Amino acid sequence: MDSARSPGLASTGKFAADPLAQICGEMAGAFRRKWGRGPANTTAHWAGPNVLVVLLHNGHTDHEKTIRAAGHIQQLLDGRQLLQQILEDELKAIVESATQREVLTILSATRLDPDLSAEIFLLKPAPITQHPPTVQRVDQAQTWARGSRSDAQAIRAEARQARVKRDTLRK
Repeated sequence: MDSARSPGLASTGKFAADPLAQICGEMAGAFRRKWGRGPANTTAHWAGPNVLVVLLHNGHTDHEKTIRAAGHIQQLLDGRQLLQQILEDELKAIVESATQREVLTILSATRLDPDLSAEIFLLKPAPITQHPPTVQRVDQAQTWARGSRSDAQAIRAEARQARVKRDTLRK
């Protein structure tokens, strides 16, 4: 599976078969425990064989919304960055447990509009047999298939033009 989506409140531990769903639920729970409110929903996506992106949608608290409305944007972003640093070890452990791979580093970002935070995990490369399927591989295959169809269509069009020229010359 290339991506998973989990409501912020669904952290029941029933995700053992799907590591991305497990990551979504456990990360939402970690933010909820440390910040008092977790994201409304969480999505996780493989962005390649060694990069995992977790998006936390609509996770700002009422307090943060009040700070934003008062115009204290930088203080709000600084607080979010501090929270992400405090949670880094826990988030790393969640991903390592679910993927059975070592996390080399985490990049964190927060936006206010839309209300969105991202955690990007760079994982230690796994043996080729353990690489997760990626959307990129599917896209490459589809692009190749479209290209093959386009080549065949171009060859047929050239053949038609040659027949038309031949028939015109015969008349």
